[in-house]
Amino acid sequence: MYKRLPPTAEVKQQGIALISVLLVVAVLVAITTRLLEDHNLVVHHHRATFEQNQALQYAYGAEALARQVLFQDHKSSDPKIDHLGEPWAKQLPPFELDDIGYMETQVRDLNGCLNLNALASNDEVVLKRTLKRLKRMLRELQIDEALADNVRDWVDRDSKVQGFGAEDNSYLGKYPPYRTPNSKISHVSELYLLDIAKPEQVKELLPFVCLLPFTDNKINVNTANTLTLATLDDGIGVGSAEAITMTERAYTSVTDFVRDHPEFSAIADDLTVSSDHFGLHVQAVVGEGSVTLYSHLVRNESDGRVTVLQRDFAKLFRSSLTIEASTEAE
Repeated sequence: MYKRLPPTAEVKQQGIALISVLLVVAVLVAITTRLLEDHNLVVHHHRATFEQNQALQYAYGAEALARQVLFQDHKSSDPKIDHLGEPWAKQLPPFELDDIGYMETQVRDLNGCLNLNALASNDEVVLKRTLKRLKRMLRELQIDEALADNVRDWVDRDSKVQGFGAEDNSYLGKYPPYRTPNSKISHVSELYLLDIAKPEQVKELLPFVCLLPFTDNKINVNTANTLTLATLDDGIGVGSAEAITMTERAYTSVTDFVRDHPEFSAIADDLTVSSDHFGLHVQAVVGEGSVTLYSHLVRNESDGRVTVLQRDFAKLFRSSLTIEASTEAE
């Protein structure tokens, strides 16, 4: 049998040197891996920032284009008439952005819906008329009519509860507590703060109401939807309003409209055929970057100049396009 000899000092030194080299290599590999990970993270961050900024610039470009289209509409056609057959109202399909993303835009006439800020009017006639219209609208949508009283108490200047409304005493008991602003609504998110408001009901109501910076509420009969027209007066009804909205409308005057639809004669003073306020909603996607922009645009009645009254980057974009798909049985 052979007896195993103990390692010499030289062999020990070689073993220690080899282990040291291996440790150094392991440390270098770990450092290199960490540096590569950090580098990739920085590259990804810069790419995401670039794509997000690029999407934002495309959204701003869509806003500038919408302003130009509205200005040209004022200059090239009758500035006192606005209808859904004009270029600004045409719904365009989503289009590609240099093979790196897409963009979709929507323009809505804000003079064709019910202005909730009319409930802040000092004119009792305007206030009561708007309140009745909102209650009819809520009734048609099968939403509690008390929500209309909530809106009224939210915007009126006093602290007296009207009808089934709510004032500070109802809101100070919530967590966190808050008060009614007693002024016009500046953003739709305020509707979610109303005492009896349910999120799903507010979402259902939003397509039919708008927020204008004044307490007037003339409705453009050329652009208003069925529900808005139907709830203007008790004597109209959904059937009459639907007959109007199912056909192309381009009335040149309220007189012509009332002549064709005499059921609107009692509220002729609340009607118009032109619009000055428009809502632009844009969604721009570039790579992994995505931007939604909602702009409240105001067109000057005299010179057609279009300015931005408000921008909102937090409004969820919902496409209004419907794509019909058919499948054939094989």
